[in-house]
Amino acid sequence: MSRKRGRAKAKSQRKENALSAQNHLSSVMSDVSMPMIARRNAAKHLVKTSSRNRLPLPITQRHWICRGCSEYLIPGVSARVRIRDGQRTTTCLSCDRVRRFGGGPKAHRGMRNE
Repeated sequence: MSRKRGRAKAKSQRKENALSAQNHLSSVMSDVSMPMIARRNAAKHLVKTSSRNRLPLPITQRHWICRGCSEYLIPGVSARVRIRDGQRTTTCLSCDRVRRFGGGPKAHRGMRNE
């Protein structure tokens, strides 16, 4: 086996391991029977694993992890969620970072009432 093929195989194996780790951490985060500290640690490890292996965060968890502090956002506990004009605004209560979903570009946000 050539050196090149061995590296390619190792690379695909690393990616496969990272994907399985992502799936496991996502299931820990979404399991409500798990203790809160375990869910928060899973969120931090998920962000770390994803960035280290150049993988995107899973779509199911992407909106509920703070980009500033990697905190697991739970509405009413660690995040404030407001809905106005069809736009969801999520504020992290530990670092006060704001994320907005929906509503279009900034220029169009205030025009819905007119």
